[in-house]
Amino acid sequence: MSRNKKKKIPKPSQNKKTGKISEAALQLRSLSRNDDKHPCFRFTYADKNRWQLSSWTASEIDDLIKGLKKIERYTWGQIRNHGSKTRGQSVGTGYKLITNHPNLPDDCPEDIKLSEMRIDEKKRIFGFRDAEIYYIIWFDRGHSARPENKTRK
Repeated sequence: MSRNKKKKIPKPSQNKKTGKISEAALQLRSLSRNDDKHPCFRFTYADKNRWQLSSWTASEIDDLIKGLKKIERYTWGQIRNHGSKTRGQSVGTGYKLITNHPNLPDDCPEDIKLSEMRIDEKKRIFGFRDAEIYYIIWFDRGHSARPENKTRK
């Protein structure tokens, strides 16, 4: 081979169908990138009409504060692993994604993935995660936002 000719390195084959990464994949990657961080709670999208914190008693609010402090001790990765693996079993924060839920407030972003977290045996918060921030939408003190149905399978 002469000195003037350079070897060409073949380009890797590219999938011509699409050069884009799906939005769902980007969102999951963004969330998992923050799994080592502790949650922060925001109230930007708290519903002004349903399941409001203002309807809770002082002792229920004390329980909420204790529950949020407990949750803040964990990283997002630990919180996600606290969710129950079998229907009917609840452990830790009981973090789970919710697909069947009441209509969200109008000011909520359209592409959120609603989730539920357990504060105690009866109380729940509903909201969504964006990186390490958890935006609380509803404060449910008695399974009224999403009643538990023991007969569901």
